This record gives sequence, structure tokens and C-alpha cells, in this order.
Amino acid sequence: MESDMKRIGKFVFLTLLVALAVPASGAAQTAHAASATSGSATVPSGNGSAQAAPPPKVFKVGASVRLRTEIRNNFKFGSAAVGNDEQYLLTQFRVNLRWNPATRATVFVEIQDARIFGEEGIDQVATPNIFADELDLHGAYLQVDLSSGHLPVDLTVGRQKFNLGAQRLVSSLEWVNTARVWDGIRLDLGRTDERTLNVFASKLVPVNPREFNWHDLTGNRMFDSYFYGAYFTDFGLVLGGQLEAYWLFRHQSEAGDGVQTLGGRLTATRDAWDAELEAAVQFGTWGDETHRGSMFHAALGYTAIDLNASRFGVVYNFGSGDGDPNDGTHATFDNLYPLNHAFYGYMDFFALQNLHNIEATFNTSFGGGFAAEVAYQGFWLVHQNTDAWYNAGAGVVRQATQDVASHVGSEIDIILRRSLWQERVALEAGYGRFLTGQYVRSTGPSTDADFFYLQAKISR
Repeated sequence: MESDMKRIGKFVFLTLLVALAVPASGAAQTAHAASATSGSATVPSGNGSAQAAPPPKVFKVGASVRLRTEIRNNFKFGSAAVGNDEQYLLTQFRVNLRWNPATRATVFVEIQDARIFGEEGIDQVATPNIFADELDLHGAYLQVDLSSGHLPVDLTVGRQKFNLGAQRLVSSLEWVNTARVWDGIRLDLGRTDERTLNVFASKLVPVNPREFNWHDLTGNRMFDSYFYGAYFTDFGLVLGGQLEAYWLFRHQSEAGDGVQTLGGRLTATRDAWDAELEAAVQFGTWGDETHRGSMFHAALGYTAIDLNASRFGVVYNFGSGDGDPNDGTHATFDNLYPLNHAFYGYMDFFALQNLHNIEATFNTSFGGGFAAEVAYQGFWLVHQNTDAWYNAGAGVVRQATQDVASHVGSEIDIILRRSLWQERVALEAGYGRFLTGQYVRSTGPSTDADFFYLQAKISR
């Protein structure tokens, strides 16, 4: 343990040195701001604005340090099972290099070290792993500008991150300590202020904490799958918003999976109001069954300019469930590779599977550069007697064995954020309370759960 701490201490020192001493470049800051998850290896979508930008620097060095402590009480709802009460520290260190060997070529390489301390009940050597990844290659890609005439075209090959649309189905999931990366090829066409088309073929990289991250079979159908897609976005068709359409295909021959997703998303703003709709249907195969699934999302928001630009929002989410497990059709929505943490409660008890979810949100800012978010969510299962309750990682939390009520419970989240030093330093604290419903009380231990975290990140 002492030698591990010494190695980590040296890595932290070097990372901080780079993060605080290396001059920032405008291009790097723009790419960082464009990423909803602040993933430093995220590949820019299209290069429509790059033609007007100054020539890129030949070398750019970046780094980040993130520390987060989490306290989880009654996460098994008061049972004696391992994981009911946990307290641990997560550390994440990244150093990256961006190199432009030619005007139309960019090479990106990023190293990551992620670890967990203080909780022996969490498996730190299992593959895949969301807690630990000891000094590994997190990103490595070559991006080539193939633009011709008025059509910008970028080709990206290598280890990269995908964040598509609102990230309800595809996200690099920066909340978890190791995050997601894919090995693959991606073609981006079009201008980011007009319309773009992103086409990709890839495979998710499973994290092996003690070895080089590669594509050995894990026994997890999501990590063992090939993933393909085409994502179209029009930025001018809808006044004050955008229209998106997509096709996604997850294929895993050993498990018999071939799940195709067709969907679309619409956002719009008018005066102080904003709205969002997203819907998708799925078809194909799930193991030896036919697969049919669907999802729907609707959101409406109002920004009160006179109230310090505070925003009030209401949301409804639906993910299909399986009403008959013996009919040869798997009807539970395949949530794919989502950012569930941001959408269905910070305590990560839910995925967009077999779910009715309503949410009320309030976002505001106040003196001293602080921003606050308060959210209330209610959760019901679509088919509480024939399908399961799924957590944010698509794992089964509980499966009813008798007729039960559909109301699982409700969650209250309070988040406080503060950025310092030209946004190089980001501080965040959060508290969540899950109030169990009749479904939980009818299926086992039912003590309410609490979640608290403190996070600090320095990046450059």
C-alpha cells in the first residue's frame, strides 16, 4: 500500500505540474467546452469552424486531476448484504498530448490512472471495472481532415470517446472513475453550425485494472458487443433548436444479440421556454428471442430572467419493459451505453428500462459564482410483476415474485457547484435521499437510502 501511495503521489505531482504550468490553447479550450462530459479524449464532431481558426500549435499538453469521496448509506435498503454501507475515495489522473504533424492531421494520446481507496468490499481487479484502471492507455487516435470544397470531412481512427445527442443512449460516462472509450473508426461530415452526419464502427474497451485494456471476452454482453451507428443533426431546420435522427446497431454473436435502434430527437426554444422530445424503437434479436423495445422522453423548461436566470423544468421518461417473459419476445428496452447518472437520479438506482419516471428540476446561480441544482424524481415500473428493476448499469436490483405495487420510490438530489481560476478548478458537492415506495417494501428490506459526495477537479 505504501509503495502504491508513493507512485500515486509522484503521478499527482507531475499531473498538477502540467495542469497548472502549461499554457492553455484556445483550440483546446473550445474542444473542452463543447464536450458535455468534459472528456478530454472526446473527438470533435466535424470541423466546420476550423477553417476560420488560426493554424493549430504543433504540440499541446493537457492534464487533469479529479478526487471524489462518496458516502453511501443503506444502498441495499438496510439489508446485511455487502455494499449496504460504503465510504471510499476515488482518484483519477490524466495526462494527454495533442500533436499536429501536418496541417490536416492530428494525433491524440492520453494516459489515465484511476483508483479507489477505503472500501475493501468493492472488487478492484474485476474486468470490466468502473473504479480502477492502473496507468493505462485511455485515448489514442489519428484524425485526418479530408475536406474537399465546401464539405468538411474528418476521419478518426483509434481509441476515442462518443457522446451523441443528449447522451441518453451513447455517452463516455465521465462520472464513473474509469469512463468509457471505444476502439473504432469514425467519419464526420458537415458543418457544426448547419448539419452534420457522424458514422462509426467500434467496440467498447473493457477496463482491466491490472493489465492493458484490450478486447478479451468478459462475459458481459454490452462490453463484448460491436457497436455501429449513423447520427444526423440539423441545426437550422428548427428555429432556436435542432433536429436529430439516428440508427444504432449493437451486435454480439456469442450471445445472439443483434439490437437495432431507430430514433430521433428535437429541441426548441422560444423566448423563455425550452422543450425537448426524444423517441426510439428497437428491433432485432436478444439471445434466442426476438427483441422489440421503445423509449420516450419529453421535457419542458422555463427560464425566469428576473430571478437570476433560474430555470424550472419538468420531465417524463419511459423505457419499455417485458410484460410476458415466456412469449419468445424480449421487450425490455436496451439502454445501450448511456449517461443514466445525469437523468434518473444521482444515486444511480435506475436505467431507462421497464421504467416510468417523472422529474421536477430547479437550477439557479447566486453570489460568489455558485450554481445549484435541486431535483425531485418519482419512479414506477412498467411491468412490476413480470420484469425487473434495473439500476444505472443495467443490473437487476430486484425481481418481484408476487403481485406488487409499481411505485418503487422517489429521490431528491441537491447539487452545489463552483468554478475557480478561469474554470481550471471545479468544485462540486451533492446529497441524495431515496425514499422507498411500496414495491421496495413488498420485496425485501426497505430502509431509505442516503448519498453524499465531494468532488474537486483541476484541469488544463
